[in-house]
Amino acid sequence: MNEEAIFQIYSDGNLSDEHHSLKTNGRRLVTWNFRMMKQQGTLVNATIDNVTLAKEVSVEVIPSIINLTIQEFHELAGKYRDAFTAYKTDYFAERGRFQEFTSNIIAVANNLHTCIESTEKYKQQIRLSMEGEQNSATSMPTPLSAGRRTAVSQQQLIENMDALNLKWSNAASVASWKYCSPYDAFSRINYLREEVIMDIEPSLAELFSKKWLIGSAAPETICMTISDYYHDHKHLRPVTRSALLMDLQFRIVSEYLKAIETKRLTFTSYEERATAGKQMKSDVARLDHLYAEFASSDDMADQLPLLTSIISAAGEVISLKDKSLLSLEATSFARKFPNCPAELLAAILATRDDVGRSDARSLADEVLQHVQFHPKDQIFDQLFALRQQESSEWLPSIGMANVFKSDFISRLKRDN
Repeated sequence: MNEEAIFQIYSDGNLSDEHHSLKTNGRRLVTWNFRMMKQQGTLVNATIDNVTLAKEVSVEVIPSIINLTIQEFHELAGKYRDAFTAYKTDYFAERGRFQEFTSNIIAVANNLHTCIESTEKYKQQIRLSMEGEQNSATSMPTPLSAGRRTAVSQQQLIENMDALNLKWSNAASVASWKYCSPYDAFSRINYLREEVIMDIEPSLAELFSKKWLIGSAAPETICMTISDYYHDHKHLRPVTRSALLMDLQFRIVSEYLKAIETKRLTFTSYEERATAGKQMKSDVARLDHLYAEFASSDDMADQLPLLTSIISAAGEVISLKDKSLLSLEATSFARKFPNCPAELLAAILATRDDVGRSDARSLADEVLQHVQFHPKDQIFDQLFALRQQESSEWLPSIGMANVFKSDFISRLKRDN
């Protein structure tokens, strides 16, 4: 049996049928998940066994064995993504038809993260198996593949594995949130995030509005909805769960900034400003309490930095009674957020009934000039970058990718 035949026995001829069943019955997705994971695990284990056996016969065959496995995985990853993407499309077209969407997509996300971990382990197995037996810069012809395919070098195999892991990550990104890179993946907690946002969107639209000012249930509704979903999301891997929660936090805080910049609410008196400042502090306290509960579990420690301080700081600027102290208050805000765009600080100042737009911009430019060399918090860099996106949804696709990218793989390993 040649190396192509070795892997042919692990191919799943039912993938296309299962793909069709996803579109008609969400329950079948769970079965399909298990089939996919069984195939993926079988391919990894069989390949490691074959590599070990090949070392006893001829190390020259090892690159061909590994490269065929990578090709199988690439095909599998594409089919898996196509299947759950079709499932998602049908769900959002008719949500009442699929009662188990959340749990099924959680299973997809967890499965894909297992694939990411397995691919990393597999790559290490390649290094160990070929170490001392092949030169990473030299292509070695194999008897079984001579005349039929190009020889494969160790470096090429490592690059192919990195490309495969990127494909798994991109699929995971679509299933669970809204990013790009190995971690751009994790700027796409897309489907689970989209489901939550769809439910809280009407409440988000009320934040920092006239209705919010006179008394609205929107902040409480947002927190209760996220908390309800969290009971389902607890089954996600911690790294996925934390990224999803951070994405939602980005979305909520961004909504306040968007509301301020678009003048969703302006004030005509100090009393209105004082009420708004009090409400902003109340909203922050509610959100901080909710996220403190999420972070209290052992597997979530230090994974949920808070962004809400900018809301309360903006409230301080807006509600300040003595205008003669406004320059000091604006300077205090700028010191906390030295990377804040001048347009945003000017918009915060301009919501006041006693500051014109031109004066607001001049003051913003002045105070930010004084703090331009102050240390900057990277997470707020990402938050402020959102306002430059043309998307009307203000998605945190820049922020989360950069915030988590550096330690993504290490956190996945730590979860095991």
